[in-house]
Amino acid sequence: MFPADFTPQKYSDVNLKLRFFDTQSNVNVENVSYRVQIFYGESLVANQMFFDRDGELVVKIQPKSNCTQEDLWKCTKYYGDVDAVVPNALTSTPSSIPVISGPVFTQSGQYTVKTDIIGAKNPKTQTSQDIRFETIIIIPNEQEFKISSSGIDYQVFAKNFQGPLTNFQFDDSSKSISFEMPFDWEHVAHVDFVKNYFEIPKNFLPLENVVSFDGKANGIQLFPIDLHYDKYSDKDSNILHFMIHNDELKKFKNSDSTLKVVITPESNSSIISKDLFFDNGIKAIASYDSRYSESKNILFTIAFFDSKGELSNSIRYGYGIKDPTGKDIVNTGGNLSLLGIELPNGIDSQVLNTPMPGKYSMQIVLLGMGQNTYDRPMFQKFDFELGSDVKKIESLEIPTWIKNNAGWWADGKIDDSSFVQGIQFLIKEKIMNIPSTQSSGNGSDEIPSWIKNNAKWWADGKIDDSSFVQGIQFLVKAGIINP
Repeated sequence: MFPADFTPQKYSDVNLKLRFFDTQSNVNVENVSYRVQIFYGESLVANQMFFDRDGELVVKIQPKSNCTQEDLWKCTKYYGDVDAVVPNALTSTPSSIPVISGPVFTQSGQYTVKTDIIGAKNPKTQTSQDIRFETIIIIPNEQEFKISSSGIDYQVFAKNFQGPLTNFQFDDSSKSISFEMPFDWEHVAHVDFVKNYFEIPKNFLPLENVVSFDGKANGIQLFPIDLHYDKYSDKDSNILHFMIHNDELKKFKNSDSTLKVVITPESNSSIISKDLFFDNGIKAIASYDSRYSESKNILFTIAFFDSKGELSNSIRYGYGIKDPTGKDIVNTGGNLSLLGIELPNGIDSQVLNTPMPGKYSMQIVLLGMGQNTYDRPMFQKFDFELGSDVKKIESLEIPTWIKNNAGWWADGKIDDSSFVQGIQFLIKEKIMNIPSTQSSGNGSDEIPSWIKNNAKWWADGKIDDSSFVQGIQFLVKAGIINP
């Protein structure tokens, strides 16, 4: 779908793209006859035949609410050029995009798109039997939250795909965003992913210079690719994308049917950006996350700008990667008649497979604009390196009774020395696991007041385990605790 963050409150229409291709060669199957049905729950809302020559069917959806018919599909209208060969089919071409107008994508929730391939290669050739594909499209629910910093209130819009978010907070001291979302762990096997978008105002000063985040879900470290901070797509907001796929999601299971998430800016960003300049005046900013993780994937983003510094619409590009072993990975799209990955808004994000740490080489090629192909492709090349430190996904092991000690210390029932000695004993005996921290060796005995505040908030359940551990790490680094 384009735009990918579509909601009926924000946009008047959305393009739905269906691609029929050979998964082994990544090449489109041409001259395809489609039957497309769209359901909202069990209710049919659209049903139409289409014909497309290049295997990439694009349909514009115009959501129209206020349908009074019991059968919603009766309110749906179809517009476009009728194909000369395939009966009752609308033709999809770059110059003539068919339209579905009606009660489609008008409400948040789950829609099912059922696509039957009636014929392929030749519009008159029927397949021996219809080939059916189904996909789920979730229209997000939009929530509005207010967060405060330095006495100023800001509005943050959240788009959630699974259920309403609760306990949304911003911590001014750590600049962290936290929230909770309901999750039924009994059905985790049937959930492909959970995701949310957060639209953060560009004038929100605490995150003004932030480009990357760390995150934890139920106290366990997230993969770097789960968080993507998009500062280009919207002129008024920076968009924080949060997405966890099923394989990783299973690691966060707990007993209270919730997913508790804390997202904190990286103190030293791992995002590396490269400026690329092409002969026709186009500039690209290519960025990648240099953190190599157990997911063996990294997030790569690229944004193309014209000579005036505006995002360049309808660019077509491709890329090639050579990994540390010399293996080549190439992506120039799957449409043989129109090579390239098409970017309607000039921005692309790709999850790249990175099987090992080390030095990679990447080449970007500009192929054209819209339907126009350049006389000669334009190339730019750069190298990037992924760190060798694999981030381990592990839970902080903090027994619950330690919270009692922290609360007593914060309330003045035990003194600083007793608290420090207790923490030292727990670390030494490996009852409490603290990530390794290099001591500065200052050896001061004074504990900052914010550490005591953290202990109180942690004991009261107002901050998570990782925030408390950060305080303990500070005490180790300052030499107040000697593990």
